[in-house]
Amino acid sequence: MKKLMLTTAALAVAIPCAVVAQGTPEQVATQYLQTMKAADWAGNAALIHPVEQDSLKAAVLEVIASDTSTAGLRQVFNVASAAELRALPAQQVYQRFVANTIGTQPGMREMLAAASFTAIGHVDQGDTSYVVYRVTAQAEGNTLSQVTVLSLRRDGGGWKVRLPEELKGMMMGMRQAAAQRRAAAAAIQPSERPAAPPTAPPARPATPPAAPPARP
Repeated sequence: MKKLMLTTAALAVAIPCAVVAQGTPEQVATQYLQTMKAADWAGNAALIHPVEQDSLKAAVLEVIASDTSTAGLRQVFNVASAAELRALPAQQVYQRFVANTIGTQPGMREMLAAASFTAIGHVDQGDTSYVVYRVTAQAEGNTLSQVTVLSLRRDGGGWKVRLPEELKGMMMGMRQAAAQRRAAAAAIQPSERPAAPPTAPPARPATPPAAPPARP
């Protein structure tokens, strides 16, 4: 449980306020973590790489295509239909998603506000930079400390954050649930479907009456 809370806190630190993703990977990671700490979801969304935002939006649209209910759309995205969600920019979809999932977890705001994040260093690999940082937080009266990694991706002359593994896991779970709903709908047996009304047999043509015998 403590490890989970630390991991969630680390994820929650991912949202800076109206920042430009320039500078070193450590600086961008620190901005991201500080916006999570401040619950600045608009700033957090601004630091997520556009390709990553597109992938989240695609996953959400795939899920709602398998679910006719609009309750989740209203609660999480403040829209009334899939068409309204499709019309939203990917950055808005990401912002509303994290604000109404991570941002509404009980006790999360207080834990993030009290947490501290320290970037330790980074390792580059191709267009990706892996930033190592330490998160320290208070939970259940104990001081918890964990070293973790945040992945960044090149974006022009700067860096932006890739989707954290926790969010990717949520996306995978949503897609699997959607696939299961589609499979269940396709597996309905013919016997479970309404039977078609019986078709009446075609009427036979009437037999013409026999002609009377001819008289001699």
